Amino acid sequence: MTMSSFLSQCENLDILPAGIIILESDYTVICWNRTIEEWTGIPREKVLGRDLRNLYPHLSDRKYALRIGQVFEGGAAAFFSTQFHPHFIPAPLPGGGLRFQRTTVHSVPEGNKTYALVFIDDVTELIQQVRAYREMRDRALREVRERLEKEAALEESEAKFREIFESANDAIHIHELREDGLPGRFMEVNAVACKMLGYSREEFLAMTPLDLVRGGHSRPLDVIGREILEKGYAIFETEHRRKDGGTVPVEIHAHRVIIRNREVVLSVVRDITERRRNQAALLALTTELQTIFDNAPAMIWYKDTENRFIHVNPAAAASIGLPREEIEGKSAYDLFPELAEKYYRDDLEVISTKKPKLGIIEQMQTRNGGTRWVETHKVPLLDLEGNVSGILLFVNDITERKMAEDALALANRKLHLLSSITRHDLLNQVSALKWYIELARDEKELTTIREFLDKMKKVLDTAEEQITFTRDYQEIGVREPSWQNVADIAARIREGFPPSGVDILLEVDDTEVYADPLFEKVIFNLFENSFRYGGPSLSRIRVSAGEEQGGLVIAVEDNGVGIPEEDKKYLFRKGFGKHTGLGLFLSREILAITGLSIRETGVPGKGARFEIFVPEGKFRRPTRERSGVKG
Repeated sequence: MTMSSFLSQCENLDILPAGIIILESDYTVICWNRTIEEWTGIPREKVLGRDLRNLYPHLSDRKYALRIGQVFEGGAAAFFSTQFHPHFIPAPLPGGGLRFQRTTVHSVPEGNKTYALVFIDDVTELIQQVRAYREMRDRALREVRERLEKEAALEESEAKFREIFESANDAIHIHELREDGLPGRFMEVNAVACKMLGYSREEFLAMTPLDLVRGGHSRPLDVIGREILEKGYAIFETEHRRKDGGTVPVEIHAHRVIIRNREVVLSVVRDITERRRNQAALLALTTELQTIFDNAPAMIWYKDTENRFIHVNPAAAASIGLPREEIEGKSAYDLFPELAEKYYRDDLEVISTKKPKLGIIEQMQTRNGGTRWVETHKVPLLDLEGNVSGILLFVNDITERKMAEDALALANRKLHLLSSITRHDLLNQVSALKWYIELARDEKELTTIREFLDKMKKVLDTAEEQITFTRDYQEIGVREPSWQNVADIAARIREGFPPSGVDILLEVDDTEVYADPLFEKVIFNLFENSFRYGGPSLSRIRVSAGEEQGGLVIAVEDNGVGIPEEDKKYLFRKGFGKHTGLGLFLSREILAITGLSIRETGVPGKGARFEIFVPEGKFRRPTRERSGVKG
C-alpha cells in the first residue's frame, strides 16, 4: 500500500466513530481521521507528515515505545487499557476533563514496510456508568453496614447505659418532664437512689421528685423549671426526705434528654453531707486564718509572680503609711521604685527553685521617704499542678535591732582602737616616769630632785586621767542603744546644777532620739562646758530642737565668751583643751555609735553653740507617731 492508497483509505476511515491514526516506523503520521481530529481539535493538515512524538512526548516513554516498536517489527497487536493508559492521545471533553480511551495498535504490512494502525475507542460513557454503578453499590453496602453498626452500637449503648446507671456512685433519677418544666412521676431509679433514701424501686415509681423535697431549693422552683426548658439543664441544691424521716442534703444535675423517642429528665443526685461539713470547717478555718492575718503583728504580703501585691494585712499597710486598697493590685515598682528590682530578683529565685528564701535582711521605704530595716521570709505558693502561683512574704521590722547591732559593732571597733591608743599612751607615760626616776637616782641637788618629783607627779596625773577616760570610754556601746527623750534628759540635768544665776531654757518638744545610753553624758558635758568656759558674761544656756533637711538638729547654746575660731577645728580631738581634753572627744564618740554627729557653730565673743545632728529614722515624736505621722 502506497502513501496515496493509505490516504485514500484514511478518507474512508472518517466514517468510523473511533479515532484512527496510521504511523510509519519513525512515527510519521500518514492518517489522522475526522474522529481523532474532532476529539483533539487538531486539523489533519497540521499533523500529517509530522512525528507524533513531537505532539505527544509521552509516547517516547518506555512503556509506550517498547510495545509500539514490537508492532513495527511485525509482532502482535499492542493493547493499552483504560486502567493503566486511559489517555493515549489526550482528548478533552466538552464539559471538562479527558476522554477515557481503550487503545489497540495493529501491525499493517505493505510491500517491504510495516505500518502501525492505532485504533482508539472512546469508553468515557462506559467508565462513567461503571463508576456510577460502583458508587451506588458501595453506598448501598455502606448504608447496610452503618445500619448494622448503629443497631449494634445502640444495643451496646443501652447495655453500657444500664451498666453505668446501676454502677454509678451517685443516685440517678429518670422522671417525666411536665410542660412547665417541673418534674412528673419517676420512670426509673438506680440502686444507689434506693439505698440513699431507703425507698424501694416500686415506692419511687409511685412518687415524683417533689414528694422527696423537705424545705426549699437553692433557687426558686419555677426558675429551675425554666432553665431546664430553655437551656436543657439545671444545677441546684435541696434536701431529700429519707424513708426513716431523716434528711439528706443533695446537689442535683438535671438534664433534659430523649430516651426511646420520649423527652424526659435525667438527674444525677449527689449526697453533699460531707461537702457541707467540710464547707463549714473551711469557713471556720478561713475565718480563723483571716483573724490571724488581720491581727498578726508581722507584716504579711501576698504577691503574684509579676511583682504585684494581691493582699496585704493591716500591719503591712501601716508600715508604709498607705491604706490597703491603695496597695493591693499595685506593683512593687509603684510602691518601692528604688528597691523593687532587688525584691523581684529574690522573687524569681523562689519561683525558679520552688523553695522558700528565709532571713533576708533588707531595707523598706516608708510613705514619707524614710527607710526601715526588715527581715523577710519568702514562701512559694503552689497550685494543684505544682507550679508557683504566688509568693507569701512574712516581714518583721528589725530597724531597732539593726541599729543596735550596727552600734555594737561600731563600739567594738572603737574599743579595739581605744585599747591600742591607750596602751601606747600609757607606755609613753611609763617610759617618761622611768626616765625621771633614773635622773633622780644620780641627782644630789635636793631642789632638782623635787623638780623631778613634780614632773613624775604630772606624768602620773596624766596616766590617771587616761585610765579614767578609758573607764568612761569602755562604757560606750556596752548597753544597747535606746529611744531617749531629749526634754526629759535636759530637765533632769538642769535640776542637778546648783543655783548660779544662769538661766537654762528648754525649748524642746516631745522628741526622742535613738542613741547610746551615755547620750545623757553628752548633754551634761555641753552644759558643763558652758559653765566652765562661758566666762563672766554667761547668763543663759538654751536647748532647742528643730527639723532640717534630712534630719533633726538639737542645739545647746550659751551667751558666754564663745570659742576662738582657731580652736574650733581641734575641739573634738582627743587631748585638746584646758583640762583633760577628753569630754568633747568622748561626746563625739558616744553620738557616733548610732550615726549622730556634733559640730560647733557659735560666734566668738557672742557665745558657743553646739549642734547635734540626728539623721532621718533616728528620731521620733511619739505623740505624732501614734497619729500615723512620721517624725
